Amino acid sequence: MNTTFYELAFFYFANVISKSRRKYKTLSTPYLAAIFSVCLIAFCLITVPLKTFAHDMVPGPNPDGPVLLKGATLHTATNGVKTNHDLLIVDGKIDAIGINLTVPQSTVEIDVSGKHVYPGLIGMATTVGLVEIGAVRATRDQAETGRYTPEVEAYVAFNADSELIPTIRANGITHVEVAPVGTGLTGQASVMHLDGWNWQDSLVKQNSSMHMYWPNTGINKSFWEQRTVEKQREDNANRLTELEQTYDLIKAYNSRRELNQDSPIDVRWEAMRPILRKEVPLYIHANDYRQMEQAIAFAKFYDIDIVLVGGADTPMAIDLLKSTQTPLVFTAPWGRPQRSDQAYNVAYTIPALLEQNGIPFALAIAGNWRVRDLPFAAGQMVAHGASKLQALRSVTIEPARILGIDDRTGSIDIGKQANLVVSEGDIFDHLTHDVTLVFIDGRMVDLNSRHKQLYNKYKQKSSD
Repeated sequence: MNTTFYELAFFYFANVISKSRRKYKTLSTPYLAAIFSVCLIAFCLITVPLKTFAHDMVPGPNPDGPVLLKGATLHTATNGVKTNHDLLIVDGKIDAIGINLTVPQSTVEIDVSGKHVYPGLIGMATTVGLVEIGAVRATRDQAETGRYTPEVEAYVAFNADSELIPTIRANGITHVEVAPVGTGLTGQASVMHLDGWNWQDSLVKQNSSMHMYWPNTGINKSFWEQRTVEKQREDNANRLTELEQTYDLIKAYNSRRELNQDSPIDVRWEAMRPILRKEVPLYIHANDYRQMEQAIAFAKFYDIDIVLVGGADTPMAIDLLKSTQTPLVFTAPWGRPQRSDQAYNVAYTIPALLEQNGIPFALAIAGNWRVRDLPFAAGQMVAHGASKLQALRSVTIEPARILGIDDRTGSIDIGKQANLVVSEGDIFDHLTHDVTLVFIDGRMVDLNSRHKQLYNKYKQKSSD
């Protein structure tokens, strides 16, 4: 039998303990126990990631010919709901929509009568593929050291083998925006689909946006905060001044580069030039209404296009958002009120408030594994006053438009890529949500996952 890596690693650490015992015969039992503990931890950190941090699902194969989804209810997101309709997929794209379509003889027909077909859902502001287990440092690659790192590109760190990906796409999410996190200018995000061998296969749009976290504006009165109120206000002001000075420096660098293309290159500020040219939007993470106000004023002063990410304080900034029509990625669809004088369900009602005021927004759940709950967050929108159409659009066509990929995905339209989700019932309803088929670029995706494997395992365990 061939010796595996794990066996070799085990024998190595066992040898370390044995040598320590022979070399330091006078060591007491507690010291030997400490050595054993260190070796055991090192063994786990090395071997567990290699063994468990890759799923077993093979990316979907290209179909042999056209595929017909027959007799479904199509939720198009742009052209209403079409009942008892057929949808033809040819070469990975939606080729025809209608009733009793005439199809090529080689077409594979799939009967989806009575089922619901949706555009693939899109998760924004995520760290999917960048973080596997938050408590294990070796599996986290979502942040760079430093306050200003705009040159960082998230897509190169995307792990297409992440165990989280199958559990996420099994709920109907086909695409995600992966973005670096941290403080200040954190770097560039990219759009990835969730069915590839590696990041090269999964990359949909490279460096689609730049992300920045706005400086604090509020005062923390928690018992663990050591700074005085005055010190906090001073620090907040200093951070804002530092940010403005940095952007002045970036503008000066851009002017110098435009005048002289042979001038020295700074990779940090070079990455910011598309922002100044309005080729790429700046995504500003801001939850406090004062942060939102400052960010919008900042964008106007420096003449750049921005998208706000967060928006927990949207009710207090609603008039400003409405007058400026600033796009918003709303990432606080549930939770407790931000302030003591707010209603208990304020977070749940914000999407309805945005819809009523005609403010463009996408619904999102920041992070990694929690992205799988995106359809249920959209369902809660409806339960708290938003329309079903708006709920669907907020996780399909609206994020696609904000990301600049609405010409190829985000809705069920002829000519767009066949990124589709088939559910037995309403995908946004906990009770009827049952995803049975997922297509990414026309390829049928394996819906197995570690969650399903464990479920099938433990449901066989006897109650006694």
